[in-house]
Amino acid sequence: MDIVKLREMLEAELSNPELSPIDESFYSDYDSLLKVLRIGAESSRERGESVEEMLYLEQLKIAEGLMREILRIRLHKLVDMAFSGVLSDLVEEERAIFLILKEFIERGEVPLQQVGLPEQAKEELAEEPEPDREAGTRNPVSEAYLVSIDLPRIVDEKLREYGPIKAGDIAVLPKSVGEVLLKRGVAHKIRITF
Repeated sequence: MDIVKLREMLEAELSNPELSPIDESFYSDYDSLLKVLRIGAESSRERGESVEEMLYLEQLKIAEGLMREILRIRLHKLVDMAFSGVLSDLVEEERAIFLILKEFIERGEVPLQQVGLPEQAKEELAEEPEPDREAGTRNPVSEAYLVSIDLPRIVDEKLREYGPIKAGDIAVLPKSVGEVLLKRGVAHKIRITF
């Protein structure tokens, strides 16, 4: 894996409406590339080679930018696939994301246990105090919505602006705005259960 391979991958994603096939080791190869570039920059710094260090750091910046763009495109394609329900050949990481998105779309909720939270996040969630039930439950003023089309800025009744929102984004919006999006059929209400 190198920057040339990442550029070719980005071009393939941009030119194809479907997900371009990738090797099972694509993401681990990318992690290895970043590690090599970071180690190269660090060893150059230790040797006092500032020009070489700058070259490594610039390559690292380019690789991260290319990968960010590849991921953005692939994630949008995964969302489209989840809406259509069509599953193509996916690597393990993308298959997990696809299944989560499909569950969101079909049922409107995904138990977080299925997502596989890191242990630290599970501990933080367990430490959160339970709301005082005796004081009564409060209805949230904002809710999460999975938006199915690109939306420009949205203004609520208090003249607060939200957006722009792209198709496939999950947005936390006031109930009043969300109800309008639901009525127009351009969003799905999302409920996350713990």
